[in-house]
Amino acid sequence: MDSKSGLTTLFVDALALSVTANAVIAMRLTKMAFGAVDPKRESSLMVAEKIDAAAEASFAAARAIVAGEGHHAAGRAVAVYKRRVERNLRRLAGG
Repeated sequence: MDSKSGLTTLFVDALALSVTANAVIAMRLTKMAFGAVDPKRESSLMVAEKIDAAAEASFAAARAIVAGEGHHAAGRAVAVYKRRVERNLRRLAGG
């Protein structure tokens, strides 16, 4: 894969992540507003998830760098966030 297609893939993945993350935010806020989830619990969960995701993404990027694949570091970090955001979307959607 050349660098241009790698950057295009990274851009598409990051764009898809941002769309999914916005859907998760909308679902969380809606569920909190209508009492479908406990706002205190959901807020605490959001903070804990962000800390865990940042740590996991950092380690994934660092592993790529240490393995001599620094050009994959950003993609590996985005992949971590993508998995976690999609998991939240499924949980909030009830499936």
